[in-house]
Amino acid sequence: MSEVIRLDDHRKAPEPAVVHVDRVMTVFGRDYPVRRTSMNGRVGWFSVRDPRGQMMFVKTGDLQDAQIVDMIGAWVDGYNVGRREAARAAVRGGTGDIV
Repeated sequence: MSEVIRLDDHRKAPEPAVVHVDRVMTVFGRDYPVRRTSMNGRVGWFSVRDPRGQMMFVKTGDLQDAQIVDMIGAWVDGYNVGRREAARAAVRGGTGDIV
């Protein structure tokens, strides 16, 4: 069984639906814009920028606000940003509160 390829078929693939949700989180008295992005309704990624608008980090998945705040605190303290580092930040005294 061979499949027929039609050269006159000019249909395009549907454009992916990309959704951005922006919000500002205040950590240690500074505002950090956080953008959550998803594609076609699936969990995507989030990005965090510093107060000057420079990209700090991007992580896949979707985490709770408290975990993102702990990651921002870990980044500001000079640590690598990951779930283990954010957990260590919480043990050091980070509360995960948006202040």
